[in-house]
Amino acid sequence: VRALKSAFEQASGTPRREQRFVLGMKELVDGDVLGGLEEIGQAKGGLDLQIVRRPVDQARWLECVEAANSADALAGAPEHIRADREVVLMAIRRHGDAFQHAAQELRAERSFVLDVVREQASCFQHAVQELQADREFALTALRLNGLALQFASLEQRADREVICTALGQDGSALKYALGAVATELWSDRDRVLAAVQQDGYALWYAAEELRSDPKVVLAAVKQHGCALRHASPELQADPQIVLMAVQQDSDALSFADDRLRSNRDIILAAVRQDSDALQGASEELLEDRELIFAAVKQDNHAIRYAADSLLMDRGFMLAAVEHDGDTLEYAAAELRSDEAFMLEAVERNSSVLKHAGSGPRSSRRVVLAAVVRNGCALRFAGKDLRGDREVVLAAVRQDGNAIAHASAELLADREIVRAAVCQDGEAFRHASQALRADRELVLAAAEHDCAALQYADPQLLEDPDFMAEAVRRDRHAWRFAHAALRKEMALHGASAAGAGAAAGGTADAGCAAAKKRRRVIPVASVAVNG
Repeated sequence: VRALKSAFEQASGTPRREQRFVLGMKELVDGDVLGGLEEIGQAKGGLDLQIVRRPVDQARWLECVEAANSADALAGAPEHIRADREVVLMAIRRHGDAFQHAAQELRAERSFVLDVVREQASCFQHAVQELQADREFALTALRLNGLALQFASLEQRADREVICTALGQDGSALKYALGAVATELWSDRDRVLAAVQQDGYALWYAAEELRSDPKVVLAAVKQHGCALRHASPELQADPQIVLMAVQQDSDALSFADDRLRSNRDIILAAVRQDSDALQGASEELLEDRELIFAAVKQDNHAIRYAADSLLMDRGFMLAAVEHDGDTLEYAAAELRSDEAFMLEAVERNSSVLKHAGSGPRSSRRVVLAAVVRNGCALRFAGKDLRGDREVVLAAVRQDGNAIAHASAELLADREIVRAAVCQDGEAFRHASQALRADRELVLAAAEHDCAALQYADPQLLEDPDFMAEAVRRDRHAWRFAHAALRKEMALHGASAAGAGAAAGGTADAGCAAAKKRRRVIPVASVAVNG
């Protein structure tokens, strides 16, 4: 229907927001799919759709309240809009408290108030006072939405029939009951069980004996893990109940008995929800390789909670860096400074060089092993190695942009720059000024990526012969020619194309005829044909 409205807007000029499509007795919404609606409005040869145009101001206000960030958007509407059922319903669907800004006639209309209370319990408090005080009306509303009990009068919230009516629709409404009836109901096991199954936090209101009832508490933490906070101390120490709680919400671990912080199953379940749950684990569990690695898979930075013995363990740290190189940041300093360890680490994950100690960063073996796998690891090599020709050449052959981290001397090395631009033409931006004027090198870079021409010596970009060769290699190269040359190329290109057409040939034929006038014409010809 959304697509249909867009097509109708294009065909008729009627804005989408002003369109209403009716099929049979049903008004269609944007998400409806016409292919599934045949039974509603079948007509010979298709669907019998009626199109109704909304009033302009109604359509505008519908759009306004739908996009509103607060309930107050309706407050500024004119009276007839605040009395418009469709606009008010849209506003309530966005923000329940918008009903307070509806016209009094709507807030006094029993059927409309019941409709909106069904959608938003808070609307009950914005009905006119006569309706709020009407016990029979309140009972009808609570049959539609039991949570409206929260907004009923104090007298109604202490009325057994009113409370039970609300509970019949939503058991969690029990937390809004008041008085002696509430006290009695909070001791009713079946009532409380029904309440916590819908809202685990309702356990807070339960009688003390029920907060010690395993079945009630298990139902509560199954609905919301942190309801464990309201369980009795005995049940906060129950492994089965705590395990269920942390499986729902790892934060529930903070309400568990301290003795369970050594329970591997509970901590592992919490870690699978949130790796930071390791903060609550016992020291013994922080030495558990499998547990820590499960947390690292969730979040590599969880390794910071690991015991020192694991952070010094070569096998564990190698497995960790293979999963994520940034885990090496937390390894023991001795490992990060161990050349043999770092050599094996970069072979598994070349990104780890940035976390290595100064020794391995200055080790030719370690750095070479890193850059052949990840050229830009050159950035983390020691200063001397960034000036080592063999190391830098290996790096740029893997990733041309690694040349950005080479020493100034090597930026003037023709072989290194050529290797870099053959990997990535953009690497030419780092070449020395002298090499930017090297015709062959610039052409090699442009052949790989003509955008490299923007870094060439300006004199080359004014040279017609050079630009002709550049365009021959990449037809888009003409865009980087000097402005005056580019204009001349375009003029001669148009002339060549016209001559070719007049001769019954192609633009290339016209170009050949125009060559006598200027050697740049082959460039223009390619540009025009392109």
